Amino acid sequence: MLLDETDRKILSLLKEDSRMQFAEIGKKVNLSAPAVHARVKKMEAGKVIQGYSVAIDPVAVNSGLCAFVRIAINKGTSSGLAKDLKKFKQIEECHGVAGEDCVMVKLRVGTTLELSKLIDQIRGIDNVERTLTVVVLETHFERGLQPS
Repeated sequence: MLLDETDRKILSLLKEDSRMQFAEIGKKVNLSAPAVHARVKKMEAGKVIQGYSVAIDPVAVNSGLCAFVRIAINKGTSSGLAKDLKKFKQIEECHGVAGEDCVMVKLRVGTTLELSKLIDQIRGIDNVERTLTVVVLETHFERGLQPS
């Protein structure tokens, strides 16, 4: 789906506040509310907009410790390992990567003890050869994908 400048502005506004009313968006992009609605529906149908979510403070839900774990496997594929990793609700992201390791995950837990237990569970998966964990000390910003 090809996006024009107005579509990109609409995406930026929705990224900032996904609950923004179509009328308010329309004022900012010089369109009527029904025209904005039609564009949003078209972007949803075209899978440009894949869903709406709530931003949750990790500390408020006892998941303030963030870590990245690189995982090397000795057989199988990264997508096969991803199926095993999907069962861990603490894992927010899972990526197949090029380089020394095959998979990198981003996870959030409440304590270092929880982190240790989760890493042990990951290491217990059959084809996992080794892990390397990096604990986040502070997050300067997170922004997700921005329409260009």
